Amino acid sequence: MNASFPHTARLTQRREYDHVFQAPERKSSDRCFTVLGRSRLQGEPTRLGLVVAKRQIRRAHERNRVKRLVREAFRQLPQREEAALDIVVIARAAAQDTDNAALFRTLHRHFQRIIP
Repeated sequence: MNASFPHTARLTQRREYDHVFQAPERKSSDRCFTVLGRSRLQGEPTRLGLVVAKRQIRRAHERNRVKRLVREAFRQLPQREEAALDIVVIARAAAQDTDNAALFRTLHRHFQRIIP
């Protein structure tokens, strides 16, 4: 398992996000996150996109904390190499009041639902 988060593992352009938002094939949500997934061509790497709105989480250091936790949870997925998905994680306001361990558990649960 590779512990890095290379550029090829990220959604970087608006059209890549729009592709997932328009027709998500998988969805999982709770009070902290909504996670959307859409398949890619087989053999392509799984990519992660983050949406952490200022409107939902006001303080920058809290937004950064949530983004770091999402990236770390994604990095630790053993099956992400062969899944061939585009995943978008949308943070909700409740994420800023939840401790790191609980967010990590929540994210792992979402990723288990999204990634077959």
